Amino acid sequence: MFDSASKLSYPLTRTWIPHILLGFGILFLIRKWAGNYLRQLFFASTYNKMLGTYHVTCRELKRQHFDSMKNHPSTDLVLRKKGALRILEIGPGPGYNFEFYPPNSELTVVEVNPFFEDEFFKKQADHPHIKMDRFVVGSAEDMKDVPDNSIDIVVSTMVLCSVGTVEGALKEIHRVLAPGGKYYFWEHILEGEYWWVRMIQHIASHRLCPYQFVFAGCKLNRKSDEIIKRNRVGFSHVDQQRFRTPQKGGLQAILIFHSSHLKGIATK
Repeated sequence: MFDSASKLSYPLTRTWIPHILLGFGILFLIRKWAGNYLRQLFFASTYNKMLGTYHVTCRELKRQHFDSMKNHPSTDLVLRKKGALRILEIGPGPGYNFEFYPPNSELTVVEVNPFFEDEFFKKQADHPHIKMDRFVVGSAEDMKDVPDNSIDIVVSTMVLCSVGTVEGALKEIHRVLAPGGKYYFWEHILEGEYWWVRMIQHIASHRLCPYQFVFAGCKLNRKSDEIIKRNRVGFSHVDQQRFRTPQKGGLQAILIFHSSHLKGIATK
């Protein structure tokens, strides 16, 4: 009986093996040549559905965090007279932070995902108090299109989790800031209290985990707090604190996996 089953399964196995190998080959080519394109398209198309609730929940906390921005004097004399600023936001996505910026400010964004560009300029109608100046497609670690010492305020929220290197991003941020300029950061970091959350963060941050495709390379296990604290790029002052975002029940309880956060201001 076993011999008959073996004889029957052998041709079936031989038939399916090439198909399985072909399938893996196609997935590999898609990942290699079109993976980033598809990942960026998917992320831009689903951002509001996946993360909209998070931004609504944290809206007032973020408003408080950015409030001191209005007191910062621009190094541009014309803007200073208007109480305005030259602001650079890294990775703004659909622009949840734009409402917090002082009136008449000039906004440049550096966004690695080109599919957010149309939405950036459409936001001008929603935020007439600021000027949407430039949309630069690029990474935080290579902002070559932004001149040295040209920006009053740099902002990043939930961005350092997906950059190539946090150190490289901080070096560029320090370069583009004008003397006395400030870097406002708001980032999720590695869980410090619950071991089981840390374990899942490490698994989700592996390059082969589907989470990496869905959330555009977000690393839940980043230790951005430690890297910023080391201050190897030479900020004159760094003020930061850990905190936990508000938690809700039901399906939203899954946000526990990026509830551990860091916020602060670094001054050049």
